Amino acid sequence: MLPNNFSHIPANNNHCSIAKEIIFSVLDEYGIGGYTHHTDTDLDDIEAAYDKGYFGMIQNGDGKMVGTFGLFPLSETSAEIRKMYLLPEARGNGIGKWMVKFLIEKAKELNFKKVELETASVLKEANGLYKKIGFQEVTASNASPRCDRAFEMKIN
Repeated sequence: MLPNNFSHIPANNNHCSIAKEIIFSVLDEYGIGGYTHHTDTDLDDIEAAYDKGYFGMIQNGDGKMVGTFGLFPLSETSAEIRKMYLLPEARGNGIGKWMVKFLIEKAKELNFKKVELETASVLKEANGLYKKIGFQEVTASNASPRCDRAFEMKIN
Protein backbone atom coordinates (compact mmCIF):
# COMPACT_ATOMS: atom_id res chain seq x y z
CA MET A 1 0.00 0.00 0.00
CA LEU A 2 1.23 3.46 -0.87
CA PRO A 3 1.95 5.84 2.02
CA ASN A 4 -0.76 8.32 2.96
CA ASN A 5 -1.20 11.25 0.62
CA PHE A 6 0.32 9.39 -2.35
CA SER A 7 -1.52 7.61 -5.15
CA HIS A 8 -0.75 6.12 -8.53
CA ILE A 9 -2.36 6.38 -11.93
CA PRO A 10 -1.77 4.59 -15.22
CA ALA A 11 0.05 7.01 -17.52
CA ASN A 12 -0.96 7.93 -21.05
CA ASN A 13 0.54 10.16 -23.71
CA ASN A 14 -0.69 13.26 -21.88
CA HIS A 15 1.94 12.39 -19.26
CA CYS A 16 4.94 12.17 -21.64
CA SER A 17 6.37 15.60 -20.87
CA ILE A 18 5.94 15.39 -17.07
CA ALA A 19 7.44 11.88 -17.07
CA LYS A 20 10.48 13.19 -18.97
CA GLU A 21 10.76 16.15 -16.58
CA ILE A 22 10.79 13.87 -13.51
CA ILE A 23 13.16 11.28 -15.00
CA PHE A 24 15.65 13.77 -16.46
CA SER A 25 15.65 15.75 -13.21
CA VAL A 26 16.60 12.66 -11.18
CA LEU A 27 19.20 11.52 -13.73
CA ASP A 28 20.79 14.97 -13.69
CA GLU A 29 20.71 15.00 -9.87
CA TYR A 30 22.80 11.81 -9.83
CA GLY A 31 25.10 13.00 -12.62
CA ILE A 32 23.99 10.40 -15.16
CA GLY A 33 21.67 12.43 -17.36
CA GLY A 34 22.46 14.97 -20.03
CA TYR A 35 24.13 13.06 -22.82
CA THR A 36 21.93 9.98 -22.21
CA HIS A 37 18.49 11.59 -22.55
CA HIS A 38 18.30 10.57 -26.22
CA THR A 39 17.99 6.93 -25.07
CA ASP A 40 14.52 7.53 -23.61
CA THR A 41 12.49 7.36 -26.82
CA ASP A 42 9.88 5.16 -25.09
CA LEU A 43 8.76 8.36 -23.35
CA ASP A 44 7.77 9.95 -26.66
CA ASP A 45 4.78 7.59 -26.97
CA ILE A 46 4.09 5.92 -23.62
CA GLU A 47 0.89 4.30 -24.83
CA ALA A 48 2.59 2.49 -27.73
CA ALA A 49 5.81 1.63 -25.89
CA TYR A 50 4.05 0.16 -22.86
CA ASP A 51 0.97 -1.22 -24.63
CA LYS A 52 1.66 -4.80 -23.51
CA GLY A 53 3.21 -3.74 -20.21
CA TYR A 54 2.48 -0.89 -17.81
CA PHE A 55 3.59 2.68 -17.16
CA GLY A 56 2.44 4.55 -14.08
CA MET A 57 2.84 7.85 -12.34
CA ILE A 58 2.99 8.59 -8.60
CA GLN A 59 1.25 11.73 -7.39
CA ASN A 60 1.28 13.41 -4.01
CA GLY A 61 -1.74 14.61 -2.06
CA ASP A 62 -1.76 17.90 -3.99
CA GLY A 63 -1.95 16.07 -7.32
CA LYS A 64 1.66 16.88 -8.25
CA MET A 65 3.36 14.08 -10.18
CA VAL A 66 6.43 13.00 -8.21
CA GLY A 67 7.40 9.63 -9.69
CA THR A 68 7.37 7.26 -12.65
CA PHE A 69 7.59 3.48 -13.02
CA GLY A 70 7.21 1.10 -15.94
CA LEU A 71 7.14 -2.52 -17.02
CA PHE A 72 8.40 -2.91 -20.59
CA PRO A 73 7.92 -6.24 -22.43
CA LEU A 74 11.19 -7.64 -23.80
CA SER A 75 9.72 -10.92 -25.07
CA GLU A 76 6.68 -13.10 -24.43
CA THR A 77 8.28 -14.36 -21.22
CA SER A 78 10.43 -11.47 -20.01
CA ALA A 79 9.76 -7.86 -19.01
CA GLU A 80 12.00 -5.05 -17.82
CA ILE A 81 11.39 -2.63 -14.99
CA ARG A 82 12.14 0.78 -16.44
CA LYS A 83 11.91 4.44 -15.58
CA MET A 84 11.54 3.93 -11.83
CA TYR A 85 12.28 7.40 -10.47
CA LEU A 86 11.07 9.55 -7.59
CA LEU A 87 11.63 13.23 -6.96
CA PRO A 88 13.51 13.94 -3.69
CA GLU A 89 10.36 14.97 -1.81
CA ALA A 90 8.81 11.54 -2.40
CA ARG A 91 11.77 9.42 -1.31
CA GLY A 92 12.37 7.61 1.94
CA ASN A 93 8.83 6.46 2.74
CA GLY A 94 8.50 3.13 0.97
CA ILE A 95 7.21 4.25 -2.42
CA GLY A 96 10.13 2.65 -4.30
CA LYS A 97 9.48 -0.69 -2.61
CA TRP A 98 5.79 -0.37 -3.42
CA MET A 99 6.57 0.37 -7.10
CA VAL A 100 8.83 -2.68 -7.49
CA LYS A 101 6.32 -5.00 -5.83
CA PHE A 102 3.48 -3.53 -7.93
CA LEU A 103 5.46 -4.15 -11.13
CA ILE A 104 6.33 -7.71 -10.10
CA GLU A 105 2.62 -8.40 -9.53
CA LYS A 106 1.78 -6.76 -12.85
CA ALA A 107 4.37 -8.98 -14.57
CA LYS A 108 2.72 -12.05 -13.03
CA GLU A 109 -0.72 -10.87 -14.21
CA LEU A 110 0.68 -10.48 -17.73
CA ASN A 111 2.20 -14.00 -17.59
CA PHE A 112 5.84 -12.97 -17.73
CA LYS A 113 8.27 -15.50 -16.23
CA LYS A 114 11.18 -13.16 -15.58
CA VAL A 115 11.62 -9.52 -14.62
CA GLU A 116 14.87 -7.78 -15.51
CA LEU A 117 16.28 -4.32 -14.90
CA GLU A 118 19.37 -2.30 -15.60
CA THR A 119 20.59 0.40 -13.26
CA ALA A 120 23.58 2.53 -12.35
CA SER A 121 25.94 1.94 -9.44
CA VAL A 122 25.41 5.53 -8.27
CA LEU A 123 21.75 4.70 -7.49
CA LYS A 124 22.77 2.99 -4.24
CA GLU A 125 19.36 3.08 -2.58
CA ALA A 126 17.67 1.48 -5.57
CA ASN A 127 20.32 -1.23 -5.88
CA GLY A 128 19.95 -2.09 -2.20
CA LEU A 129 16.18 -2.28 -2.64
CA TYR A 130 16.42 -4.66 -5.61
CA LYS A 131 18.66 -7.02 -3.62
CA LYS A 132 16.42 -6.82 -0.55
CA ILE A 133 13.34 -7.73 -2.59
CA GLY A 134 15.12 -10.76 -4.07
CA PHE A 135 16.59 -9.73 -7.39
CA GLN A 136 19.84 -11.47 -8.36
CA GLU A 137 22.66 -9.45 -9.90
CA VAL A 138 23.63 -10.54 -13.42
CA THR A 139 26.08 -9.25 -16.02
CA ALA A 140 24.92 -5.93 -17.45
CA SER A 141 24.38 -5.77 -21.20
CA ASN A 142 25.46 -2.13 -21.19
CA ALA A 143 22.69 -1.43 -23.70
CA SER A 144 22.06 1.89 -21.98
CA PRO A 145 25.02 4.27 -21.64
CA ARG A 146 24.07 5.16 -18.07
CA CYS A 147 23.58 1.61 -16.75
CA ASP A 148 26.46 -0.50 -15.45
CA ARG A 149 24.54 -3.00 -13.30
CA ALA A 150 21.74 -5.45 -14.01
CA PHE A 151 19.39 -7.60 -11.95
CA GLU A 152 16.76 -10.22 -12.67
CA MET A 153 14.10 -12.22 -10.87
CA LYS A 154 12.29 -15.32 -12.01
CA ILE A 155 8.58 -15.20 -11.19
CA ASN A 156 5.70 -17.67 -11.40
